Amino acid sequence: MDIVQFFYVEIIPWGLWLIMFGLGMSLTLGDIKHVFVDMKAATIGLVGQLILLPALGFLLVETLSPAPAIAVGLIILTACPGGVTSNAYVFASRGDLALSVSLTGISSFITVFTIPIWTFLALDLYYTQGSIPEIPVLDMIYKLASLTIIPIGAGMIVRALKPEFAKRLIETLRKITLIFLITLVVSGTITSFPVLMDNFIDAALIALLLNVIAMAMGFTLGGFFKLDLAKRVSITYEVGVQNITLAFLVTLSLLQEPSLAAATLVYALFMKITALTFLTFARKWIKEDAVSVKRMSMT
Repeated sequence: MDIVQFFYVEIIPWGLWLIMFGLGMSLTLGDIKHVFVDMKAATIGLVGQLILLPALGFLLVETLSPAPAIAVGLIILTACPGGVTSNAYVFASRGDLALSVSLTGISSFITVFTIPIWTFLALDLYYTQGSIPEIPVLDMIYKLASLTIIPIGAGMIVRALKPEFAKRLIETLRKITLIFLITLVVSGTITSFPVLMDNFIDAALIALLLNVIAMAMGFTLGGFFKLDLAKRVSITYEVGVQNITLAFLVTLSLLQEPSLAAATLVYALFMKITALTFLTFARKWIKEDAVSVKRMSMT
């Protein structure tokens, strides 16, 4: 086993475990209960994340017909839950943080079972090149559960028993996560470079369209169902900011096919740009909305 393969097979799973453990320490039972308290917003967010986003991925693939590796990688990405950075964006934009955190946690549990379905469907429909390790669906579910559900649960237990310790540890894990993500992106870029260069325009176009439409879809969904602005912002980030580490785990560690990571790499770039751009507008809109509500209450 060479050093690159060792990184993919051994290091990435542990890196994801630490990230999900950190997510668990940011969750409380109150956050989970929030889903049942605000069923309307939670349902809209989960439908957008778990059903409409993968459907959008398939629609774009069928419309634009990218290279097989780009097509499969994109579908895997859309099958992943919202990334933990979505919570940071929601906090910075003054969105509904409780809704964002609860959606990230719940979707991380559910996608353990849905990622294998979308992945194998995409492989069956689009991937005709190279060799992919045969992984039984139940085996993939077990591996995903051990790297998501278990660390999230462990993190929640630590938070419940040692809240102050958990808060301090979260800050340390954030620094480790940043270093890990940078290393992951660099290594992924190197190993998927041939596919990325041969299909960069196609990958860039489909990744940008997916990201922009996904965020617009999340914001529009909230507006259609008359949610308040803070909740619309949260749903926008949950639908548009994906867990790229989990996407890398599936493509690089489980399927062991670096070419499938190309779509995730390009998406990660656009995701940061659109998320930060939307943040500037969201902060302004929510601030103006709060002033408007305050004025109305005074009249």
